[in-house]
Amino acid sequence: MKKAMKKLVTLLMVACLMVANCITAFAGEWKKDTEYGGYFWWYQRDDGSYPVDCWENIDGKYYYFDFMGYLETDCITADGYHVDENGAWIESIPQMSQEEMDEYYKSLYKEVLIDYYEHGFVSSEEEFEYYVNLYFPDPVEAEFVMNEIRSNYSMGSAEY
Repeated sequence: MKKAMKKLVTLLMVACLMVANCITAFAGEWKKDTEYGGYFWWYQRDDGSYPVDCWENIDGKYYYFDFMGYLETDCITADGYHVDENGAWIESIPQMSQEEMDEYYKSLYKEVLIDYYEHGFVSSEEEFEYYVNLYFPDPVEAEFVMNEIRSNYSMGSAEY
């Protein structure tokens, strides 16, 4: 009787282990957005939701997702943290102050405006002025930026 009971308990334990191994484990999954040429990544959590406009800890690393839910990569996030080419937070670089962020974005906007102007992405001086005023709402600063770009670059002269 004892031997039969031992065999039955062993059989039940083996059956339980087999069933436990068949249960699917759910985990979040990285997804590539194919709609925009596969350049953008997002993350689907195991419950089907995805992070939007927030930081997410995934496998021990922090990643920032923008307002559309796309992973930010190789940049400075809206709250002043640096992320690498894979989107992981670079912990060794401290958060930027608001003043540093303002200067960074002014420099970035200026580069964009130069690109617009030089590569013919704007069709007229009026359109160029519109974008300068959009990025630089202070009229004195906008005038300075417009004059600096006009004196150093030619509209629509550069080629790709």
